[in-house]
Amino acid sequence: MCDLQHTFRALQHPRRRHAFDCVRTHQSLALADLAELVLERETGTPASEHDPETVRDVYFSLYHRHVPVLREASLVEYEQDADVVGVRDEATQSLSAARDTVDSLLSA
Repeated sequence: MCDLQHTFRALQHPRRRHAFDCVRTHQSLALADLAELVLERETGTPASEHDPETVRDVYFSLYHRHVPVLREASLVEYEQDADVVGVRDEATQSLSAARDTVDSLLSA
């Protein structure tokens, strides 16, 4: 799979788009904090208004499913020892290539 396909696949899922946008905004986040921010974006309510199991479920979906896909697309890096997700330098380049592809399709 080429880099562009990885980028499109990574951004296909709403949870991954929320997660990537949060990481890009903060540059680096603990995965637990990212889970709370993603939950807040998905629901429009503060994470504190949700039961701990819901936050945990978002955390595990990010850990097992979504962060690995974002990592495979070279959009984020994950440091397991610190449990921290950070934006990769290559992310801007990957997003620009995806944007250019979409723009060329729309203008054709």
